[in-house]
Amino acid sequence: QSSNDCQFIHTKRISESSTLDIMANNAIFKTWTFDHACKEMDQNILHRANIRVTSELDALDDSDFVIFGVFGTEVTESTVPQPVLTGQAKKWDEVCNGSISELMIECFDSLKHGATLGSASPVLRIVPTGLKTKKVAIVGLGSEEDKLNETAFGKIGSVIASKCDESKAKKCTFCISIDTEKSFFANFSCEFYNALYSDNRYRTGDNKKHCAVDLETVTIVTEGGVTNLDAAMAAIETGKVLASGVTLTKDIVNAPHNVLNSESLANVARKIAEESGGTIKCTILGKEECEKRGMGAYLGVARGSETEPQFIHLTYSPKSGNVKKKVGVVGKGLLFDTGGYNIKTAMMELMKFDCGGAAAVLGAARAVGALEPEGVEAHFIVAACEVSDFDFQFCWL
Repeated sequence: QSSNDCQFIHTKRISESSTLDIMANNAIFKTWTFDHACKEMDQNILHRANIRVTSELDALDDSDFVIFGVFGTEVTESTVPQPVLTGQAKKWDEVCNGSISELMIECFDSLKHGATLGSASPVLRIVPTGLKTKKVAIVGLGSEEDKLNETAFGKIGSVIASKCDESKAKKCTFCISIDTEKSFFANFSCEFYNALYSDNRYRTGDNKKHCAVDLETVTIVTEGGVTNLDAAMAAIETGKVLASGVTLTKDIVNAPHNVLNSESLANVARKIAEESGGTIKCTILGKEECEKRGMGAYLGVARGSETEPQFIHLTYSPKSGNVKKKVGVVGKGLLFDTGGYNIKTAMMELMKFDCGGAAAVLGAARAVGALEPEGVEAHFIVAACEVSDFDFQFCWL
């Protein structure tokens, strides 16, 4: 009787496959069906806001939100000193009847008048002063100008993004008193876009989170002038490309296993190659090709998978054909890890993170394909599979 009951349950589940297929087809995102694994993973795109660099102070008058980056000095006395503002920050403080100075005093514990790198004041709404700008904030650049490096400026980019989200600004201007290195702008741009990342692919209704919805432009005004504007703008674009690679990495790690499997990851790799304009070649080895190469350890892990293993090899070659160096990047491509026979008893829902190495590799491949570095040939390798040790057609029993 027990055997017959089991057979009846199995037959009933199989007969429901068409219903499950219909449900999957009507889902808000691409997912698996009873008979077929998901073949494609949707991807997020970067925030639409553009970043530009200028030394023209008129840009401040064309913004609804202005952020002043200020340096501060280390304070040892117990009393709160009066902030010392210079340049445009001082001018605007005078127009606003000292409101900016008062804000800095109120936020001294965290801001330290700018001495705390990456600290920020609340957004200050200013009363009508004849200025188009209605909101102002202060961001700390640290205690010393010569310590403002690439990493620090990247942190500033993240803070600016957070303030743009908080202020609901449409046009933001970030004003600093110095001319910065072009590499600083790349870090700023990368971290700015990274901070605005929000993965809504699998969310519905009020669970969706959107950052800086109205933001269109962020203008960096350097009061000290811009030594090389073209180089600065090129650095902004470089940072944007790097952020695109990071976004793909996050997308892969965040994707649940009913969406992301070895086959859909392989299709992500194929798409990277297609978008590269011919600089990246994609080779995918399936089960038979791996068997011919004697890849027994890899195939042993993949034996219990729902989908066949996909050995991914992306090769980047410079357009000039001039190769001075060859590098290889390998990432762990375990799309999901149940623990196998020693099944995990905790954090099972987080085991999609086991493909973090593969995600980093493919994110890097996307960035390299877009940046097109000369003189280097790069190989990106992922052995994609999963650890389940289940026969998936009987998982419904």
